Amino acid sequence: MRIVRDVLLNLILITLALILTASIIALVEENVNRATTEGEGLNLGKMTGESRAEMIKQSVKSYFRKTWDDFTGSERGKTLRAIGLTFAVLTMTMALIFLLGLYWGLRAGYRGGWSNRVLSALAPVFSGIPAWFWALLFLWTLWWKWDIGAVSYANRLLEAKRGGEPEILAQLSALLIPVLALTLSNIVVYAFSVRNLVKREASQEYFFIDVLKGLPDRRVMRKLLRTVLPSFLTFTSYNFLNLMINGMAVEKLFEVPGIGKMLADSATVIYVPNEFGELKIPEFIFDGASVFFVTFVMAVFYFLNSTILEALYLHLDPRREINE
Repeated sequence: MRIVRDVLLNLILITLALILTASIIALVEENVNRATTEGEGLNLGKMTGESRAEMIKQSVKSYFRKTWDDFTGSERGKTLRAIGLTFAVLTMTMALIFLLGLYWGLRAGYRGGWSNRVLSALAPVFSGIPAWFWALLFLWTLWWKWDIGAVSYANRLLEAKRGGEPEILAQLSALLIPVLALTLSNIVVYAFSVRNLVKREASQEYFFIDVLKGLPDRRVMRKLLRTVLPSFLTFTSYNFLNLMINGMAVEKLFEVPGIGKMLADSATVIYVPNEFGELKIPEFIFDGASVFFVTFVMAVFYFLNSTILEALYLHLDPRREINE
């Protein structure tokens, strides 16, 4: 079966990519540690190629071992909560993008009118504006002006706990602005992709035959949707990684303790005391194990997304080969 072959191929590619990424992370961590040590006046000497290769090998092993411990050890609860928050943000965002993006793009491509004009005007603008910009805009509009949503996920949960508010409602309120920011920053691009796919399919012979038959608009639109949906799923799969990276940036901005904040905290600058006890000496901290853990989770998310969308593609594509 094609889906089994694709899954196995993706697993092999992701495994190789993780090993390569772990090696690069280990090399970066070693260089950072060496630079920090030499900055403190200590000379570690030069490493030979063989010793450096052995160091990278041991670091890669420790990264995989630490990732396994995070899922099975005492930190499992914290790990699953972080992954769950990121998954919740991505799931709600993808649901909104699918529903609104498909409807908007299908309407703009089939019926044209104001929806097509607005979408065509907004697509070039929104394609170049990052999600964090819309997060700041929503932060100013919804939170500062109208007191809707929350600027800090952790603080919102503490307020809800003190006020006796249901935790699930507090979590949804805390994630409102991040999800809206991610949705708004991506929905125009996704809808424009659907619009272009519909325009292309509308030029096909079968479309004119359906129109000449006098089929109702809803039936024609459902057929168009069935035809363009596989291509849209492919587009969604390719852009999932970009959505995930934007989501991680928004997580850091709103202090959502997901894998995005974990990544930001694993490569940061802290200030250590000087001889007078003042925090004025900057020191760069790079936690290679945490960086690899985030990379591993991103790879798993991407694998699951691509596998599910590939299965849907094979199921929905009316032009697939029956005997493949």
